[in-house]
Amino acid sequence: MPKKAKTILIVTTLVFALSACSTPTTEPVKVQSLSELAHIHSVATDGKRIFVASHHGLYVLKRDEWRLQGEDFDIMGLAFSEGIFYSSGHPGPLQNLPNPVGLLESKNLGKSWETLSLTGEVDFHLLETAQGNFIGAAANLGVILKSSDSGKNWKSIQVPEFSDMTLNPKSKNEILIATDAGLKLSTDFAKSFVEIGNIENSSKVEWNQDFIFVSDSNSLFRGVDPSRDFEKVDYEFNSISDINSENNIVVVLDEAGVHVSFDSGDNFSMIARLK
Repeated sequence: MPKKAKTILIVTTLVFALSACSTPTTEPVKVQSLSELAHIHSVATDGKRIFVASHHGLYVLKRDEWRLQGEDFDIMGLAFSEGIFYSSGHPGPLQNLPNPVGLLESKNLGKSWETLSLTGEVDFHLLETAQGNFIGAAANLGVILKSSDSGKNWKSIQVPEFSDMTLNPKSKNEILIATDAGLKLSTDFAKSFVEIGNIENSSKVEWNQDFIFVSDSNSLFRGVDPSRDFEKVDYEFNSISDINSENNIVVVLDEAGVHVSFDSGDNFSMIARLK
């Protein structure tokens, strides 16, 4: 890892809350329902299945049951691209990995993981990837890092103050960030950003193959181009904390639970309650 990424103090003030992590437990945790999991950090989909990343590993929804997919470990950052999951966080009780684990990859939907880079150095609490480009918020270093060679080499960068970010899956150098003033777009892989506006107090943003989804605390908006108008989705949420989408599936995590749409946001239903 470049020395400047280790020595730099703060390249930007992150307005998103970097969730605290506790020390890994000594035994794997068994759960009967999703509400029993501690610290669900994010949601994900591969376009077919629904996943949640938690303090106790990656869980997948199978036949109305949530099952641990692979190893028990604290997944903080999670990203999916071209059939591969990438994660970061802290090792589980049965993993022989340093803390933090750096960047891991799984080519079998989380059933097993391999180290990719930054092992023992970085804990990404926010991670995004598209076509070999990566950008992430390294919580333990207080910096934003990016990689343009499939996560092998990284450098620290400066970006405007933001709450969430997403990469265009069709154009890997395009990055959208959500801010209090609205969206900001970079077309040169975070070298510069232009203010787009649109949705004020935007907190989460997700870019899939066909749509862009943006949220404030309780509402979700859908658009096809970052510079055009967005339409409000006819469904109310409660303190949205994550959005993920692949193909026509949209997964939203809020204070109440996990909500899913199978028609690109036209209709939503809650599939798991957290309270």
